[in-house]
Amino acid sequence: MVLLTGTSIDLLKVSPGLVFWTAVTFIVVLVVLWLFAWKPIIQGLDARNEKIQEDLDSSRKLREQAESMMSDYRKHLDAAKDQALQIIDEGKRDAESIRQRILADAKKEAEEIHDRAVADITQAKTKAIKELEKEVVDISVAIISKILSRDVSKEDHRNIILKELDQLKAGK
Repeated sequence: MVLLTGTSIDLLKVSPGLVFWTAVTFIVVLVVLWLFAWKPIIQGLDARNEKIQEDLDSSRKLREQAESMMSDYRKHLDAAKDQALQIIDEGKRDAESIRQRILADAKKEAEEIHDRAVADITQAKTKAIKELEKEVVDISVAIISKILSRDVSKEDHRNIILKELDQLKAGK
């Protein structure tokens, strides 16, 4: 029991007047809340709910866009890798083609040099043989002239020796 200023109040005692005024006060507070506070509170909660839903939708859209961009990025990256591999392969093919062309050109040039050398050697051999034949004729004329002790014309001997050399060549 609680004592206030010399009088005692029993808290567990039910008083009909107190119950009436408590109920009236509660109903008035409910009506005031219903008229003035309930709609703004509900509107605030609805607005908050809509904002949260919009944020969720926005984040879902952003996530889908990010996934789409990531997919596009991966596709572009794969395409770039494929293109780089194609460029490398093309470079290898070009290098091999150039190598083959250089080898063919070098082989052709070597054959041309060889053919020219063979032609030069053949020409030099032919020239040397002709000079040798001429010298042999001159020496033979000189020897025959000394042996015969008379002067035989060089032209006669030359013709004889050339005729004999031609017969020897034909006999081979």
